[in-house]
Amino acid sequence: MLPDRSWQGLWRLVALGILLCYPIMVVKWIPFGGGARYLNVLAAPVCLVLLWQAPREEIRGLLMSAARWGMPFLPFVLMWTIAQLWHGYDPLDLNPPMRLVWCALLFLGARLAGVSYRHLAFVAAIGATIYCGVALVEVYGLGRARAWGGTYENRFGQFSIWVASLCFLHVFLEKGKGESRSVNTLLLLAGVLGCISTWLSGSRGALLALLVLIAIAFFRATNRRRGLLLAIVMISAVLAFCLLYAPMYQRLELTVGEAKDYFSEADFSPTSIGIRLELYRIAFLTLLDHPVIGPGYTSLKQLYETHPAFGVVLPEMLDIPGFHNDWSQTIGIGGGLLLVSLFGTCLWMAKSVVRNVYQLAFLGFAVIFSFSEIFFTNKLGLSLLMASWALYAAAEQNQERSA
Repeated sequence: MLPDRSWQGLWRLVALGILLCYPIMVVKWIPFGGGARYLNVLAAPVCLVLLWQAPREEIRGLLMSAARWGMPFLPFVLMWTIAQLWHGYDPLDLNPPMRLVWCALLFLGARLAGVSYRHLAFVAAIGATIYCGVALVEVYGLGRARAWGGTYENRFGQFSIWVASLCFLHVFLEKGKGESRSVNTLLLLAGVLGCISTWLSGSRGALLALLVLIAIAFFRATNRRRGLLLAIVMISAVLAFCLLYAPMYQRLELTVGEAKDYFSEADFSPTSIGIRLELYRIAFLTLLDHPVIGPGYTSLKQLYETHPAFGVVLPEMLDIPGFHNDWSQTIGIGGGLLLVSLFGTCLWMAKSVVRNVYQLAFLGFAVIFSFSEIFFTNKLGLSLLMASWALYAAAEQNQERSA
C-alpha cells in the first residue's frame, strides 16, 4: 500500500489532468468532448473535492478571490438573466450564469491543485497537436472539405488558433526565457500544428486572432526583440494562410466579392457574408424599435413576422438559428441594456488584466470572434473564454504565492 504522501501526489496529478483537459470541449470524438461537459461533469466534482480537502482557515480567502475573479462577467450575466425572465423565455437559457458558477469552481480547483503557466503551456501544446491530428484525419482521411472536430468548423478553428496562440505567447512574450531550448522548440512546433488545424478548418474569422497576437507583440511585449520576432512569425503565418493554401485564398477572395455584392445589389444575395451583413441591418432596425430591453426574439422567422418593415425574408435566412454575431444577438434578446452590459463586461475584463498578456489575448480573441460568430452568447464559446480566464488567473495567483 502506498504511503499517504504518495496517494496525495497521485491525487494531485489526477486532479491536474482533469482540470487541464479543457481542449477536449471542441472534439466530439474524445470522451466528454463535443460540448461543455468538461466543466460540470469532469472539473466541478474534482474542484469540490479539492475545496473540501482545503484547510478551513484558507477557504474564506479562496472564496473571496473567486468572487473577485468573477466580478467582470457580472454585468453581462446579470442582464442576460434579467432579459430572459422579463421576456418569459421557456425554457430559460441560463448558460451564462451557469458558466460563471462552473468556472468560479474551476478557478478554486486550479488554485488548490497548483496549476502553473508551464502546465497550461504543455496542455495547449497537446491540444494543438490533437487538433491537427483530428483535422488531418477529417480532411485527408475522411474527405471532408473542412475540419470540424464533430462540432462546427468555425468553432474548431477558433479553439485551434486559441491553443496555438498560447504556445507562441509562452515562448515569445512571457515564460520562454525560463524554458530550455528543446521545450521552446516543441511548443513552437505545437503552435504551428495548431495553425495547420485552423488552416484546415477553413475558418476565416479564426485567422483574425493572429491580428490580436500581432498587436500584443507590438504594444505589450516587455522584450522588444521577442515581440518583434513574434509579430514577424504571425505576419508570415497570415500570409502563408492567405496565399499558399488555395481553398483559404479562395474563401478570402470570396469574402471581398460577397461584401461588394451586398452593397451594390438592390436585393442582397444569401451568401455567407451577405447574410451576416443583412443580420447587422436587421439588428440595427430592431434596436431602433426596441431600444431598452429588446423584443425578446426566439427566431428570425418570428422577428420578421412581427416587423414587416424588415422586408421579405429569404428562405436561406430562416435556416439560421440566430444572429450570427454577439452584438446583434444581444440586441435581439435584451436590447440596448444587454448590449451595453456586454460592452461593460469587456471593458471591465480589459481593465482587470491590463498587465497580463494571456488574458488580454483571450479578450481580444473573444471580441474579434464575436463580430462574425456568436461567442459570448454561445455555450461552447463562453465556456472556452471563462475556463481559460479561470485557469490563467489561478496560475498567476499561484505564481505570486510561490514567489
